[in-house]
Amino acid sequence: MIPELVKTNKIGVKICGIQSLDDAVQCINLGADLNIAKKSLKNFSGVQRRMTKIFTKNNTKEIKGLYLYGGVGRGKSMMMDLFFHQVQIKEKRRLHFHDFMKEVHQSILEKRKIEKNKDTVLLVGQDLAKKAKLLCFDEMEVKDIADAMILSRLFEVMFAQGTILVTTSNQPPDGLYKDGLHRDRILPFIENLKLKTDVVEIPEGEDWRKRSLSGQKYWLNPVNKKNREKINEIFKTLSIGFEIISENVEVSGRKINIPEVAAGVARISFDDLCNKPLAAADYIEIALRYKGIIIDNIPNLNDNLRNQTRRFIWLVDALYDKNCFLIANANADFSDIYTGEHWKFEFQRTISRITEMSQL
Repeated sequence: MIPELVKTNKIGVKICGIQSLDDAVQCINLGADLNIAKKSLKNFSGVQRRMTKIFTKNNTKEIKGLYLYGGVGRGKSMMMDLFFHQVQIKEKRRLHFHDFMKEVHQSILEKRKIEKNKDTVLLVGQDLAKKAKLLCFDEMEVKDIADAMILSRLFEVMFAQGTILVTTSNQPPDGLYKDGLHRDRILPFIENLKLKTDVVEIPEGEDWRKRSLSGQKYWLNPVNKKNREKINEIFKTLSIGFEIISENVEVSGRKINIPEVAAGVARISFDDLCNKPLAAADYIEIALRYKGIIIDNIPNLNDNLRNQTRRFIWLVDALYDKNCFLIANANADFSDIYTGEHWKFEFQRTISRITEMSQL
């Protein structure tokens, strides 16, 4: 039996114990002003009944999770974090979906070494369910066939073990892995997701990142001598008193060379980051290692650079989720850097996140 997790008072159940704007603002550091917080909480009140139902006293029905989706900058992550930080149990986890899938793949590999001829996805799902009664994901999206092939079995096990999922996404469940190879493999997961969570769309509104942050100061364009000198000066200022070194980031036995590192800041070219066969897990490791990153020579991106663009999207997602700052020298402003169609939807989120990250 899951213990009482929602505070109550004489008036009734209050979502996650949040009783004022001050409580809400203290729960999560958004860097947003009070008006933005109020606007986000207005959206929050629209789904608070569903969040309240997730953990309520004497709830005898099956407990359903929550799937929040909508455009960028709607406050989805804020809502989830407000909920997560106020839920009073130890068995809870909040992580980026890429981080979770990286952990899953690594655990499956380890299980296969010691549990031969067994259902390793089943074993991993059971282990993960033991770690968390509540699992909160930020930015659920499925682009990798390897992820698509195991999600159905993994969450069949985890849901059966009582795991409750709260997640954000830019797309509804039916939009996950759309037009992907062997998409039939993920359809059972999508149906289970709709069965085990309340699917709620966050209405359209103004992107709070664009409103609260200018996003231009540390994105320098075009690539020319003047801006290269500015980038050099920024890195020099950041690295005063520190030795500039070269080091490797190791991921699953592979090494990614970072040519210049100082004071927790990495400097690397776009070619070295996105023109090589790197995966989302590689960018997560980079984001975990450094406080900020400086990227040189970002070209104009289009559908002829489809793979490079996808890697850049992964990179920005990883940096954003780990609260890293971004400084870049590019051929065009970030709002105009991608002119293709294939990643048009996903790149809107990238633009929104660069807006915030390009502020030190």
